Amino acid sequence: MNRRTLLASVSGLAATGLAGCLADADDAGSPADDPSDSSTDTDATASPTATDGSPDATTEASTPARDTSFPPNHDDIERVVWFREVSDPDSALLLEHSAASVSLPDAELSFTLQNDTQRTFATNFYNWGLYRWEAGQWYRVAPRVTPDPLMTVEPGGSHQWTVTLRDRVPGDPIVRTGGTSDVTVAPLGGGHYAFAVDGWWEDQEQTPTYEHKTVCAARFELAGDALELVASDAVTDTRREGDTAVVTAESPRDGEGTEATYVLTRDDVSDPERLITEQVYRQWPLRDALAHAGSDVREVRVETETHVTPLFGVQSDETPAVAYDGRTYRISAERRDTGTSV
Repeated sequence: MNRRTLLASVSGLAATGLAGCLADADDAGSPADDPSDSSTDTDATASPTATDGSPDATTEASTPARDTSFPPNHDDIERVVWFREVSDPDSALLLEHSAASVSLPDAELSFTLQNDTQRTFATNFYNWGLYRWEAGQWYRVAPRVTPDPLMTVEPGGSHQWTVTLRDRVPGDPIVRTGGTSDVTVAPLGGGHYAFAVDGWWEDQEQTPTYEHKTVCAARFELAGDALELVASDAVTDTRREGDTAVVTAESPRDGEGTEATYVLTRDDVSDPERLITEQVYRQWPLRDALAHAGSDVREVRVETETHVTPLFGVQSDETPAVAYDGRTYRISAERRDTGTSV
């Protein structure tokens, strides 16, 4: 049943307009199973395993630890219910997958959120999440932005997502992923992944209810090669000016935009947003900037048009920064007609 009520959830890192953060919309302060079953609790506030530097293509993905923080970057999760860790699946809320291991280049999995309790679970079928385990922690890959309708799974009810996973790298600079039932996510590299959805019990005592969430999740292995970062088809020209790489690119958006330059500068930033390749493909023009950021490049300048304000979503009152492939970068933007920087 769908209701025209909005959830208070936001995807992404609004300050920079480029990080692929979790877009959770759900909760639960009550057990996901009946109250008698407490064996499936996972500490959602545990600190993630520390990492040295940002992940790169040579990082070996160890098996995710059960007590690793999941989902990442959230303090409103009260319970995580992993599939196969539920003691009584016939009277529980759980997310079941069709297979524990699939293979690239084209793989398909189904995930079923089954509510075998006597209570109504509030959620958002758009707000599923695909996460990758790398370098000792979880990273949200998709989706980056979701609509926020409130939906429910009634007692005895269920909802299924059919998810296609591919390694094909799109030439299109804008990679969008979304949907409530049939979903395709690409590009992806081989590794450990998890599919998850969150929500809350409508009759739970904790209020506001959406700040006390339950997450249902299922891990799976995706066999395949590591994903390599390559530039998009939007790039029309490149040149070097000393240790600066200048990239000319066509905006993927229709209509007249503002001529601007997206600037990526090497810097020792203290607290950057760490990114993996699967996330970078979903952020433009960051993708084309990082694709040209070799070890001998101090700065990358992507000359293109932007159709958003502030320029490329870069906030002037903050210092957005990212870490990727062992290097950190500060992000800024400039209007090319005036030379004004943000």
